[in-house]
Amino acid sequence: MQPGDRHRWMDALRGAAVLLVALWHAFEIPYPTVPAGIEWASNFLSVYRIPLLMFLSGLLLDQSLSKPAPAYVEGKLRRIAWPLLVWSAVLVLVAWPTARPSDVWFWLGDGAHLWYLGVLLACYAVGYLTKWIHPVVVLVGGLIAMESVHSDIAFVNNTLWFGLYFFAGATMSRWLERWLRLGPIIPVLCLVAASAWGAYSATVNGYVPIAHWRPFALSILGVVGVVWFATRLRRARWLEWVGQRSIVFYVAHVPFIWITALLIAGVVPAAVTYAVALVVTLAGCFLLARYLNGTLLFEFPRIRMRRGAVDGREPVPGEAAPLR
Repeated sequence: MQPGDRHRWMDALRGAAVLLVALWHAFEIPYPTVPAGIEWASNFLSVYRIPLLMFLSGLLLDQSLSKPAPAYVEGKLRRIAWPLLVWSAVLVLVAWPTARPSDVWFWLGDGAHLWYLGVLLACYAVGYLTKWIHPVVVLVGGLIAMESVHSDIAFVNNTLWFGLYFFAGATMSRWLERWLRLGPIIPVLCLVAASAWGAYSATVNGYVPIAHWRPFALSILGVVGVVWFATRLRRARWLEWVGQRSIVFYVAHVPFIWITALLIAGVVPAAVTYAVALVVTLAGCFLLARYLNGTLLFEFPRIRMRRGAVDGREPVPGEAAPLR
């Protein structure tokens, strides 16, 4: 993919994956016991949900690396580290049960849904190495580390596991166009294999096991199969809209669900709590995405740099710094 390319199907897939995460949390957070059928479906979808989000980010790694180093670092700090910090503080304010402000790992997302942003930061930090080495080298090294390292720190384990999908995406970006030119047989087989594994594991194990190369291999087959089909489906503009604002939906949905649960859980039937939590969450996230996307809640203001710091040359006297 060339820098500046925008694939609408990526936005749609990102939007779908974020909404699936929110849907699951709307059932999981208000009550400790989730209806068996819904829990099974969520466990099945764990083959696709977060792996797809990480894979899509990895697909765009080369595009990010096409920027100068200062712009690359600035972008990740503004758009990932900043909302991670802000919404970790929000969790403290709403008395999220596992909020531990004295624990440094909490500020990297441990103990909450924000772990995804912490892992994404780590992946982009390591991903800078792919300016000089092929991402498949990092992927293989990650597989070895994932099989070998068993930490008591959730951030480490999550990075080793879900980081594999990020670097699988970065690797696949080099061959994406070739993959998308294939006929349907191989993508269908990939989806069948991944879905069969997800169904089996959801039935036998519950949540799909991690920290092993076989579940990763089967899951990644499903992810690339979904990508193949997504490029051939009709446009879903509303999903694209959500995907373009996925950071808003991702970071904000849990506080909305939690506050709703605090107010009505135990007062009304569980089914009503689930429905109200989902409606309030989607409506709240929509309003934030519609009116506050790009504000300090989700993005730190752009830092103006001297042109020499951005493109590697000294600024011309009297020349204005570029607006990027």
